[in-house]
Amino acid sequence: MARSEDGGNEKKPLERLGVREIAKRVGVAPMTVSRVLSNPDMVAPATRAKVLEAIEAAGFVPNRLASSMKGNGRMIGTVVPPLINSGIAEQVQGMSDECQQGGYSMLLVQGEFTMEAEEASIRTLLGWRPAGMILQSFVQSEVARQLLVSSGAPVVEISEIKGRQPIDMVVGVSNFETAYAMTMHLAAKGYKRIGFVSTPIHGNDRLQQRRTGYHAALSELGIENHASMEVEVPITAAGGAQALATLTERHTDIDAIFFSSDTLAIGAVQECHRRGWAIPDRIGIAGYGDMDLAAQLYPPLTTVKVNRYEMGRRAVRQLLDRLGGKQKLATITSLGFEIVDRESA
Repeated sequence: MARSEDGGNEKKPLERLGVREIAKRVGVAPMTVSRVLSNPDMVAPATRAKVLEAIEAAGFVPNRLASSMKGNGRMIGTVVPPLINSGIAEQVQGMSDECQQGGYSMLLVQGEFTMEAEEASIRTLLGWRPAGMILQSFVQSEVARQLLVSSGAPVVEISEIKGRQPIDMVVGVSNFETAYAMTMHLAAKGYKRIGFVSTPIHGNDRLQQRRTGYHAALSELGIENHASMEVEVPITAAGGAQALATLTERHTDIDAIFFSSDTLAIGAVQECHRRGWAIPDRIGIAGYGDMDLAAQLYPPLTTVKVNRYEMGRRAVRQLLDRLGGKQKLATITSLGFEIVDRESA
């Protein structure tokens, strides 16, 4: 590994290799490499293993356009988490509308918040040689980051603006500030025992920042932070109902819960109705996202409003401006947010 002038280790960028280079490294014909990629069962297991090992070591990304003869270079690739989250669906709609207006197509791959899933999704998209890439949150995998840089395509990381240095550009909000603001809002309304519920946080920098914002607000208020006042559940209404049950069993004096998703908060509201608990008299409920149902709920849901549709549009616009030759673009584009105060808290 090369060493920089200051004595530190300097990472060697991944090479952009093709089928012929991979074949030469393994000592097989280029056709064998192509078969491993398209029809692996046609290649002997030992040979297939050697080819796949060389592909992995070289950071090779197969060119799907070359093999399928599809595409015209006017395509934006994106990786998104499961679309059960209505906020993500709104974001994707914004991206799709802006792509269509700009004369581009959008290729979407769904990925989970793990480094392995992220890297696999990014490899898949890069194989189609997109003109640009939009990625949900900051890229975790260092290998994936190098692949993106080596591709030469402009990249926008979307949703969070703090926590990591972007690969290229970032469009989003400070999830720290949104969660801090909601926690302070609940405290200002008189709540003193505020719980926090989120979907699994590991690998999700948006949720990590929200939890950190919640902690910061409690610290500023002089409220002792207890890990038992927090719980992680799947992003479903049933998950929200279970979180409410868990926290109220642990702490009978809990008087408010801040949910990192409206979907979770709606499940909690439904569970309160099943138990015959008055909201907010028995417990205050706050969500995140301001999905359509939030205002129609009974009682209407207090929540954090983030314009995810505009976020999606803005991310695509950043890419199209770069592709159109504009060089002086903002590295970080921050969108605003609003605390929507309704009757649930």
